[in-house]
Amino acid sequence: MSTFKMNLGDIPPDQLSNTEKKYSGNDEVKPYHTSAFRKEYRKEEPVLTFPEKCKKTAGNLVNCSNKRKCLEKVLPFLRIYRKYKIRTDLPNDVIAGFTVGIMQLPQGMAYAMLADMPPVVGLYMAFFPVLIYFFFGTSRHISMGTVAVVSLMTGSVVSNIVLPKSNSLSPTSLPTNNTYLGDLNDTASLNDTIFSTTFVPTIESTVDNLTMQKLALASSMCFLVGVVQVLFGVCRLGLVTTYMSDPLVSGFTTGAAVHVFTSQVKYVFGLKIPRFPNLFQIIYTYKAIFENLAKTNYVTVIISAICMVILYIVKVHINQRFKHKLKIPVPIELLVVVAGTLLSYFFNFKTEYDVKIVGKIPAGLPEPQIPNLKSAFENISDAIIIAVVAFAQSVSLAALMAKKHNYTMDSNQELIAYGAGNIFGSFFSCYPFAASVSRSSVQDSAGGRTQVTSLFSASLVLVVIILIGPLFESLPNCVLSSIIMVALRSMFLQVLELKNLWKISKYDCIIWVVTFLAVVILYVDLGLWVGLIFSFLTVVVRTQCAKAVSLQKIPDMEMFADDKKYLKTQSQLGIRVIGFNSPLYYANGDMFVKQVFQIVGLKPERARKQIKRLGSILEFRRVSQSSLFLGSYSHVDPQPPMTSSGSGSEHISVSMTISNGSSGDMSQRSSTTDLQSNGGSIRSRNGSVKPGNKDFGYIHHVIIDCSSMCFIDSVGSKVLKQVIEEYKSVGTIVFLAAVRDEVWQVLEATGFTDKYDSQIYLSVHDAVFAATVEGEGEYGNEGSAHI
Repeated sequence: MSTFKMNLGDIPPDQLSNTEKKYSGNDEVKPYHTSAFRKEYRKEEPVLTFPEKCKKTAGNLVNCSNKRKCLEKVLPFLRIYRKYKIRTDLPNDVIAGFTVGIMQLPQGMAYAMLADMPPVVGLYMAFFPVLIYFFFGTSRHISMGTVAVVSLMTGSVVSNIVLPKSNSLSPTSLPTNNTYLGDLNDTASLNDTIFSTTFVPTIESTVDNLTMQKLALASSMCFLVGVVQVLFGVCRLGLVTTYMSDPLVSGFTTGAAVHVFTSQVKYVFGLKIPRFPNLFQIIYTYKAIFENLAKTNYVTVIISAICMVILYIVKVHINQRFKHKLKIPVPIELLVVVAGTLLSYFFNFKTEYDVKIVGKIPAGLPEPQIPNLKSAFENISDAIIIAVVAFAQSVSLAALMAKKHNYTMDSNQELIAYGAGNIFGSFFSCYPFAASVSRSSVQDSAGGRTQVTSLFSASLVLVVIILIGPLFESLPNCVLSSIIMVALRSMFLQVLELKNLWKISKYDCIIWVVTFLAVVILYVDLGLWVGLIFSFLTVVVRTQCAKAVSLQKIPDMEMFADDKKYLKTQSQLGIRVIGFNSPLYYANGDMFVKQVFQIVGLKPERARKQIKRLGSILEFRRVSQSSLFLGSYSHVDPQPPMTSSGSGSEHISVSMTISNGSSGDMSQRSSTTDLQSNGGSIRSRNGSVKPGNKDFGYIHHVIIDCSSMCFIDSVGSKVLKQVIEEYKSVGTIVFLAAVRDEVWQVLEATGFTDKYDSQIYLSVHDAVFAATVEGEGEYGNEGSAHI
């Protein structure tokens, strides 16, 4: 900070009023114009044409000078496992892998049922996509496979299929490893052919025509979701989820949890209720439940209640409470599944009590089939939404784990990994997969170090698929529904965030509530769009609700602040400094102009009429400063006049502190001037000290602090021009200060800087200093200005 004093009484008035802003040779510091600063310090950037920019961007995407790094970038597991420690890491990965694998079994079957798929599909998803993520993923601690939200969204798509009236399903669209060319609608012929043909047992040997169509559509959707994710990753669109704020995601997942819970109620009560269309699905579902409540199967209710109580007690009061003492959590889901299967088998729940069971589960891996994309493209919008939601849930969890364990995670590479896993899984009757919060937490707490964990969990699932799968055929569906309902507890607990959200940001709280209600009422896909659009609207509303404020100097802190919020602020002589903490664009331009006029207290249109009536701007100033002086201050503390110079002329010296009020990359500049004047000191109503020379009651300069304007558009440039020209017509000069580079580029492109370059200063303090000197020079003249 540099300090200097200047005596304005020694400067001729004609130099003070000179628009070229000439300063005496004794000045140690002169106000910096932004253009001069940029010319002296700004680096010249090469101007590229659009084709050159595209070529440069493409070159950055495919740039691979180091072959080893390039290979490790495409296959991140090479970089991770170069430093793999077998003695310390492998035992932990083995234990965590089998622990997660045990969880995959019941959760996979349960969530597959949620997606309106045969339970064995959930086991396929715990094997095929997981293997691909091992090679392409960058996270070391997330567990991939089935998740509730994606399963629900997939189920909403495949549930729209109805049995065709004619033979519209080609054999190539079926996930089968046997050849069948007969009539698919002829059930008897189909069963005879299946059981009379020699083949490796697969899922389609035990499902009907409708289920096979759902499998075909789910596989096609999985392929399409994978393609979308890979394209997003290649195009470096990993930041797409930044538009999904945490409150939006929380409200969305909580609303989706309501749908998941509702979809399982019919299994708990043993009711046969059809799946309703997406719009207002919950309303129709609960209406049907209450209408059929008399048909409740009390055995399924008792089984479900017992399972839920056991699951809740063990998961919450044992695993969660004693997680620091337990090396691995109690696999209560698997124990419940095993117990439910055994009881159902020995007590014959299906025939004796009409309890719906899982049914036939084929042993062995499915033969790969090429997905039929014809029907999938009809649901391209659903595929994009599922791709984004699956990525958002997975990458947020991956980022959390990476931060916890101090390693980097590449969101774009994650997109490619998810997409590759979905594309590969689509050939094996899988639907889109994502990262599970519960399984990832268990994997982390069990000591998992790397994705080698996923290899062991997949190996355990493979054994079940090949050998043990058929043993779960007697498992009641209500047991799987109980597992799903208890697993939703963490999602429902997100409602407790509302209290803190309201305290932190009312906008975030409203976004949460609107997204939640939209998802619950309108269904998952449409509710997400409503939440996103509403979230964008809140950003617009926030910029429109931004208020321009009057900034005044705090001498002790060398800064400018809102005089309504801070004490000891000191006004500038005949100067108004205005801050605007928002972008300036088409949506808030008119509001900005009105607020500036209100803060300055001088409306140009009204002022022009008064000037025309009084005959000159000078006369208007004299009248205005008197009214401003009487109306703005509570009282005047009279002080003896300063002694004047020997010549009898008024000796004036200016006192002012100059420090940088700009933000961004502007360097700080400070200077101090002393201002002494005849007249008294004036104290405002809020205790701020204001110089009391009434000659400065008229606002001769307005300074707009642009440091908080992160961007403006062409309308914003016109608005600034309008303010400058409006005040120029009544003899008030407008300066801009602390203009950011992004704003400067727009002003330069619109020709604003060509005309008003001399009125744009590097910092607020530069502008205040220049305005003070220029204002004093104008008052030194005794001429009058006429219009």
